[in-house]
Amino acid sequence: MDADRLKQAVQAQFGASAAAYVASAVHAQRDDLRRMLELAAPRGDERVLDIATGGGHTALAFAPHVREVIATDLTPLMLEAAERFITGQGIANVYFQQADAEALPFPAEHFDIVTCRVAAHHFADVPQFAREAARVLRPDGVLVLDDTIAPTETELDIFINSIETERDPTHVRDYTETEWLRFCTEAGLVVQHSETGTKQLPFVDWCRRARVELATEADLNRRLREATPAAKAAVAITTVDEQVTAFALHSLVLVARKPAQRR
Repeated sequence: MDADRLKQAVQAQFGASAAAYVASAVHAQRDDLRRMLELAAPRGDERVLDIATGGGHTALAFAPHVREVIATDLTPLMLEAAERFITGQGIANVYFQQADAEALPFPAEHFDIVTCRVAAHHFADVPQFAREAARVLRPDGVLVLDDTIAPTETELDIFINSIETERDPTHVRDYTETEWLRFCTEAGLVVQHSETGTKQLPFVDWCRRARVELATEADLNRRLREATPAAKAAVAITTVDEQVTAFALHSLVLVARKPAQRR
């Protein structure tokens, strides 16, 4: 799928699912949001850019701790849902703007913090996203990224990305931690911290949020149940009466700083 068709598909997919992502317990859960805040360490006067805000949970988490947040998304309907959600919480320092993560409509060196949470695996060109994040950051500013990642083992990488794509054809790739470190370094950022973990996903909720057909849900259930022992262990599959109830995806939280002095 070329980049333009992918972006059109993303807008269609997430526009139709906007309300589900706002309400998603997985996306609203606070542990990784708290960690992103800890690592960003805002002092209260920062201007933050939240790329691919989705349901707006990251923008909402940062808003009380900074001067302002610009929440962006490629999908207008998703952005509208995020705006209703955030303003409904009484938050007044978050502003909303449609934007492509790979061609940000902001001047260079404009933001102190750039965030992106559980979204970059849908981007057509992640190295370009990293370059754009670096461009709009002020010197000494930080990119704080949270995304699902693939294991280093090739077979497990292929398996996880294949079920992700079957569930949602707009999924491009869960990259490895090594790939993410390279993307940031090649964009001129200095990776200061990275940590990996897992995110537990209720299987039916994971399927329904992407509006998969029942036949696809059944096939994903079968593929997870019939996976190799290594794959089952990697994604911590749990079953009840031969039905998958939950599994886990690997995740990465990363902080990359723009050098204060240009090299």
